[in-house]
Amino acid sequence: MLARQYRLKSSRDISRVFRTGRFGRSDSLLVKAAPNHLAYSRAVVVVSKKVDKRAVVRNRNRRRLVAELNKRWQTVRPGYDIVITVRADLAETDLAELQQQLSRSLAKAQVIAED
Repeated sequence: MLARQYRLKSSRDISRVFRTGRFGRSDSLLVKAAPNHLAYSRAVVVVSKKVDKRAVVRNRNRRRLVAELNKRWQTVRPGYDIVITVRADLAETDLAELQQQLSRSLAKAQVIAED
């Protein structure tokens, strides 16, 4: 879980990122990032009901992705608000593929250096 300071919570901020942010995407993920003029970055993972109607499945996807983001958090450049949208169920995606998709999407959004 990301530290409280690094969580993007305000719906106003999330809407701003969707309107003005740069994006990167992979097969299952969409990343939007916009400058936030702070000394640190903030992030949120969004899993809609289009992925699955069951909250248990959506929460499992969210927790899995947040855990991978937390491992890579030191590589994220400061000063960005990041919204990660899950576009497909990640249950069948193995860990290596999930890490690769997350890295690729973040790099395309220009918030980390490419591996």
